[in-house]
Amino acid sequence: MSLSTSSELTEVSLVPLTEPAELGTAEHWATECVPGIGELVGGSYRVEAVLGGGAMGVVLRAVDERLGRSVALKVIRPNLYGPGFRALFQREARAMALVNHPNVVGIYAFGEHGEMPYFAMELVQGKSLDRFLHENRTPLELERALKLVDQACLGLSAIHEASTVHRDIKPGNLLVDHDGRLRIGDLGLAASYRHERTLREVVGTPGYMAPEILRGEGDATPLSDLYSLACVAYELIVGRAPFEAKQDITLTARHLVEPVQRPTSVRSGLATAFDDVLVQALAKKPEERTPSVEHFRRGLWAAHQSAFEPSRILVVEDDPDQREVLQQALEDEFVGSEVECVPDGAAALAAFDRKPAAVVVSDLQMPTVDGASLTQLLRLRADARTVPIILLTASGGPEEWRQLAALGADRFIVKPAHVGDLANTIRRAVRERAALAG
Repeated sequence: MSLSTSSELTEVSLVPLTEPAELGTAEHWATECVPGIGELVGGSYRVEAVLGGGAMGVVLRAVDERLGRSVALKVIRPNLYGPGFRALFQREARAMALVNHPNVVGIYAFGEHGEMPYFAMELVQGKSLDRFLHENRTPLELERALKLVDQACLGLSAIHEASTVHRDIKPGNLLVDHDGRLRIGDLGLAASYRHERTLREVVGTPGYMAPEILRGEGDATPLSDLYSLACVAYELIVGRAPFEAKQDITLTARHLVEPVQRPTSVRSGLATAFDDVLVQALAKKPEERTPSVEHFRRGLWAAHQSAFEPSRILVVEDDPDQREVLQQALEDEFVGSEVECVPDGAAALAAFDRKPAAVVVSDLQMPTVDGASLTQLLRLRADARTVPIILLTASGGPEEWRQLAALGADRFIVKPAHVGDLANTIRRAVRERAALAG
């Protein structure tokens, strides 16, 4: 099987302004008859530097003299002026113009410089995600990885909403600026999928291509893009690609037939919920995959949130009606968590000794052992020193909170507490304790 990779059809994505172009110097591209440094393109764009290039063309940095902003110019190499490449080039410009989203590289204008087609697009001050990964410790801190994936999901969803498939999602086509904002670039292989059939051609990059595309069995769809994005997400979250091999043919075979390793078997400490989310998005058959990029995005955040869901909540409340209300509300909010309610501090200590809790929620005013005393006694136990303790009271202020915090309480909530506020407080307290432990 012959693979047409993106490097054969499109050029390299934008490179950082602080780094030299990797595929040729300005002198080299001058021999290719592309616009030179200082040349005015389209009556507006003064060329300043070569950013990069490839088999199809060149990316230049220029300044728009009419609007006073820096842009990236993309031009076709002169030897590719034929109708086929001109149509491909124009298709990329149109695909970019259909999408207006902060996580997709924006296009400003399309035109011709003599016989040379060009388009002006947003200049990203940063680097490609593959370079970013090479320069940062892997696996990335989970929150950072998820934020990058989240932005990629939002950008790709916007592309799909414009009835377009990207067909070459990979780290080299995802750009990260100096503020950590990610944009999807290089839509050179993009095609419409609703109003016209995409070409049934094997295009993309080995290591990120969906099995059905590798087999040549179907047209590119949002689900084939999703598979590619899931490969990137797996690499960011787990710390390595889902499949690895030195030769493309071996890598292709693994994508076609080999089951993906469950993420938790590769990265220790990862919530088990990530297994199902990533494995489903990497299903070999499109119909078995996550139904959309947006579903995938939500699944990842839900998986992350599950790591902070307490497995057991101990509620201490002397009012029987309040105990019943709290138990039902917390069981509804934390599905799958064990919620045990006891009437006083002494019973809470016995319940904790019998089976330690992940979170303790206690009324402050109780007979015999009140909430403050309970907090102090729990902190003396080795297995309770890092357990979040949240106290509920009908009154109180800053001075009371300082005293309770000194005893070891994590939060202080004035009753009556809304169940949503209490649930959010529990999750924040669990997250903060986990961060301190890490």
